[in-house]
Amino acid sequence: MKAAPVSFPPLCPAVVESFRSDGSLMDLARPMVEEIDFCAMAGRLSRIARFNGAPEAGAFSVAQHSVMGTEALLNEGEDSLIAALFLLHDGHEYLIGDKTRPFQMMLAEMMDARFGPGTGFKIRAVIADIKTAWDEAIYAAAGLPAPSAWTNRMRSRVTGMDERMLCAEALALFGTKAVDWVKTQPRWAPPKLKGSPAKPWGAADAEFRFLDLFDRLIGIERRTGARALHAAHVATSDSKPVSSKTPTRQPRQGIGHAE
Repeated sequence: MKAAPVSFPPLCPAVVESFRSDGSLMDLARPMVEEIDFCAMAGRLSRIARFNGAPEAGAFSVAQHSVMGTEALLNEGEDSLIAALFLLHDGHEYLIGDKTRPFQMMLAEMMDARFGPGTGFKIRAVIADIKTAWDEAIYAAAGLPAPSAWTNRMRSRVTGMDERMLCAEALALFGTKAVDWVKTQPRWAPPKLKGSPAKPWGAADAEFRFLDLFDRLIGIERRTGARALHAAHVATSDSKPVSSKTPTRQPRQGIGHAE
């Protein structure tokens, strides 16, 4: 299995400013191991709601999705490596947010309608490239094989559990009204869950459980080491705004920076 690269190509020529948790600015277009802080990841994922926050039961967080799916894999006898890969499979969302499937579908359909067939596919490909680039940095920081190095078995187990969790969550959170939609999806065996998605965890609980599972599967040394590397990177970065280091393209009217 090939080793993860230690450096990654930029996603675009321009600097894309985005806030870190401490309020400093990072360049979202420059994936790097030094930008990965698993503590910040757990916190942010615990505050990002799946299904765009639609369930009346409360916000079912990306962190809870990741933890429950990981525990289901372990309950089903999967090894700790595949479980760890699943735990971090949505890790990029702590940096770029959760772009829901309906939103991506609408965006692609509008691109096709306005700019011609095939443009929707291109925008989906760009979104996938952004996720993949940050996944490479995240898994490298965790000392795990990046998705580009996964075996077919690894990929099928992670993507399969993701789909199984989606259906289980929809049924638990939306009840009988979700049954017809679930019937349109591939037939998956229900995951062997510990608890029910119908009871969303609070953000603090989801954050704690994510970090606890990370420490058990990947190691507290990896978490603290990544945090120390990230802190050193932030501390040694130039105090000037990111945009002062590299020329940026002028934003279009009505579009701001970093928000």
